[in-house]
Amino acid sequence: MSKLETPQFKTYEEEAAFWDNLDTAPYMEDDGEWFRFETPNQRAIRVAILPNVATELSQRARAQGVSMETLVNALLIERMQESAATS
Repeated sequence: MSKLETPQFKTYEEEAAFWDNLDTAPYMEDDGEWFRFETPNQRAIRVAILPNVATELSQRARAQGVSMETLVNALLIERMQESAATS
């Protein structure tokens, strides 16, 4: 890994050009962890909805200005919270 030494800049434009064109790879430690991201292993699932229920959900979602997916998730969360409160 090299040490980055920055020159003295005479103008803002000169400094901007320096940073815009700088390849930082030689100045980075290669510890193999650069692009490791810890993300939860979650994924959406699909559920079949009866056509008449889907029509009602679509109308309600449109009236509320949200997607049908957002409305369904909100309704499910609300119902699960109610169920947990009564258990």
